[in-house]
Amino acid sequence: MSNAAILSGTEIVRVHEELVHADVLVVYLSVVAMISSVIRERIPPSIAIFLFEIIHKHRLVFIRICPPVLREIVNYSNKVFSLEGSVVTSVNAVGSSLHFSTAFPIPKKDDLFLAASFFPKISMLGMIVVYALTRKVYWYFYPDNTHHKSTKSAGGQASNANDTLVLKGDLTNFEVSTGAELQTRLGIISDYRNYVYFKGMKFASADGVYCSGYVIVNGRYLMRSEDLPSVAMMKFLNTRFTNVHVYEVDGSNVKDTARLVYPADTFFWDDLWRLNVTVLL
Repeated sequence: MSNAAILSGTEIVRVHEELVHADVLVVYLSVVAMISSVIRERIPPSIAIFLFEIIHKHRLVFIRICPPVLREIVNYSNKVFSLEGSVVTSVNAVGSSLHFSTAFPIPKKDDLFLAASFFPKISMLGMIVVYALTRKVYWYFYPDNTHHKSTKSAGGQASNANDTLVLKGDLTNFEVSTGAELQTRLGIISDYRNYVYFKGMKFASADGVYCSGYVIVNGRYLMRSEDLPSVAMMKFLNTRFTNVHVYEVDGSNVKDTARLVYPADTFFWDDLWRLNVTVLL
C-alpha cells in the first residue's frame, strides 16, 4: 500500500523501509533456493543479490513502464483511500471546510492487486528461472569441458580416455565415506567444479570438500568443520560429552571407516590450528 500510495498520489503510507527490504529479501532468497532445488542447478549469490538490489531499488520505475500493472495498482489504491471519507452533516460542513477522515477497514485481500504490486519481484524470479534453465541447457550440451591429461604407462602406451569417462559415473571415496554427494549441493551457492581428473583418476575437488562442510586436520583426519568447537571444548574439559566422528586421510585417500574423537589422544591443540582442504579420492 505504501508503493500504491506513491504511484497514485494519495495519502502517503509510512513504513520502515529497511525492515520491509529485509523481509522481502528473506522471502526472495527462500524462493530462489527452492527454484535451484527444483531445476537442480546452483545459483550464484552474486547474481541473486545483484538482481534483487537493482530491481528493489527501481521497483516503482518497473511498475510505471507497464501500464496495465500501474492501472491496477492505482485503481485499487484510489478505491481503498476513498473509504476513509466519512459522511458529515451540512451543519458540520458549514462549521469547518476541512476534510474529515476516519479509520476504516481494509477490504478483503485482492490477489490481482498483490500480483501487480509484486510485479517487479515476480519478473525477477522469472529471470532467475531463465538463468537456471540456460545453465542446465549449457551443461547438457557441454557436460564437462575439463581437459583430461593422458599419461604414459610403464610400457609407454597412453591411458585410454574411456577409462576416465567410466569413472565419472562413480562416487569418490570421499563421497562414499561421508555420504556427501557433491552433485547434490544445490541452492544459492557459488559455482565450482565437483571433481577434478588426474592420471585417469577421479578426485573430489578441494572446493567440493569444503562446501560439503569438511576440513582436513593436520593432514591426517577429515572432520566436519561444525565439529571443531565441540572438539576444542572436549579437549578443554578433558571429557567426551558428545560423539564426534572423523575419517583418516592417507595422502589423498579417505578411509571408509569413521573413528571416534577422544579428548586426550586423537588431537593435540596444535593440530586444531592446522586446517586445510585438498583434492580427495
